[in-house]
Amino acid sequence: MPKRKGHIIEQVADMDNLRAADKEAQAKGKAKRNRYIRRHNMRAEEDLQELQRMILEEDWPEVVYSKLVVHNDSGKDRDIARQHFYPWKILQHAIIRVIGLDIYRNLIADSFACVPGKGLHYGVKRLKMMLRRYPEYRYFWKADCKKYYQSIPHSVLKANLERRFKDKRFIRLMEITILSYTSEQDILELLEDEQSKTEKRFANRCKH
Repeated sequence: MPKRKGHIIEQVADMDNLRAADKEAQAKGKAKRNRYIRRHNMRAEEDLQELQRMILEEDWPEVVYSKLVVHNDSGKDRDIARQHFYPWKILQHAIIRVIGLDIYRNLIADSFACVPGKGLHYGVKRLKMMLRRYPEYRYFWKADCKKYYQSIPHSVLKANLERRFKDKRFIRLMEITILSYTSEQDILELLEDEQSKTEKRFANRCKH
């Protein structure tokens, strides 16, 4: 059992960390397309000082989500629940700057995509290496978990965070920023609809 880390909340609330997180949240020219970011930049230092106070005093505004449907290159529609840039986007980057390295170190070696330094090309290289090492395996199984992120039980995430970090204030912060959104009813309806479609497809195949 690894030693749990503490004093996380103070590191998240550090002004240098908040300033760096603010810059990272505005990467890829987001400020040009988002008037809320431009408005924030006019009073950035005051906003960050207020954000620091929110973190240390655990005084948060109401958490509001807006839904957005994104069409990716493969033709899939992804439902995104997004929050306002200030304070939530900045806060999320501030958190990952503090705990990100610790989280990434505990992932399996074959975790790709959103892991820094381990994108799609790294995954392809890893697959080619495994095929050369084990030439007897000539088939692979490709699968997809429908609404994977929305269906992760929050209790499991919280339990894993508590195993890694002993800072109770930080755990409460994670509950507000990451675990405040729930989609349980939507997931149940979606899975029931998917099951009925699957049963219908198998019924048609049986007829033929």
